[in-house]
Amino acid sequence: MSRLGALLLSAILLVDPVLLAAQPEATQDFNTFFATFRTAVEQKDTATLASLMSPRFDFIRATNVAHDDVFNGLNSSDGQQWLNLQQAVQGTPVVYTGSGTYKKSRMLQCTANVVIYNCLVVFKKDSQNRWRWRAMIMPAR
Repeated sequence: MSRLGALLLSAILLVDPVLLAAQPEATQDFNTFFATFRTAVEQKDTATLASLMSPRFDFIRATNVAHDDVFNGLNSSDGQQWLNLQQAVQGTPVVYTGSGTYKKSRMLQCTANVVIYNCLVVFKKDSQNRWRWRAMIMPAR
């Protein structure tokens, strides 16, 4: 290997771990959050879920819904929304690349109550850069 090649390789090896460190940390941060969230959903642990929720929470088609109202909504219809949420957390969240309120969030697909709606579980970082459960919404298709 030439001296220039060796220097280039050394530079890449020195810089590359720095560049790579940011991505796994961000992914690990979300993975840790999501593992806690999944366990809380599976156990219907409302105290833990409330601690993971955004203060401004969107639920079904309403915005800024109180956490207690969200849990009451999950319990309604014989707990159908709990079941929907428990099934959803078995999936893998995807990065939302669109714009608007949920820009830079991660989403899970869930089952809507009515065929004309989609169902999405939304996670987004708060102002302190912590992941939060931001919404469980049912926008029209």
